[in-house]
Amino acid sequence: MKSEYLSEYDNIVRTMQLYIDGCKQGKSELMRPAFHPNASFFGYAGEQLAIGTQFLFDWIDKNGPAPNIEPRIVSVDILDSIAVVRLEVAEWSGKLAGSGVRMSDLFTLLKTPGGWKIIQKAFHWHAAEQRLAA
Repeated sequence: MKSEYLSEYDNIVRTMQLYIDGCKQGKSELMRPAFHPNASFFGYAGEQLAIGTQFLFDWIDKNGPAPNIEPRIVSVDILDSIAVVRLEVAEWSGKLAGSGVRMSDLFTLLKTPGGWKIIQKAFHWHAAEQRLAA
């Protein structure tokens, strides 16, 4: 049982790494394989409600590389075919992010025949100045 849990944990972390790599390189095409085609995305960009993975992908591409982000997986909760991951990312930078800001993310993942896929992302942007608008 423990080895099965560790194997699933490792597979989930690999999926999350696709997301992180896309953020660092400013290329949404790197993170897209981590997302289910019908995934949802919600959070506030300043006072504007940001909805839909297309918003996320466009923002990543327009922001450009953020090579110095400091991502930390805070928790992974696995319940058979579903999982919840909390990710904290510090030191965001780029054309839209500015510098030195932090984001808190909650991801829900689903185990599919093609591997673990992100089916939902909700975020909170911690910044003195909200510059998330795509």
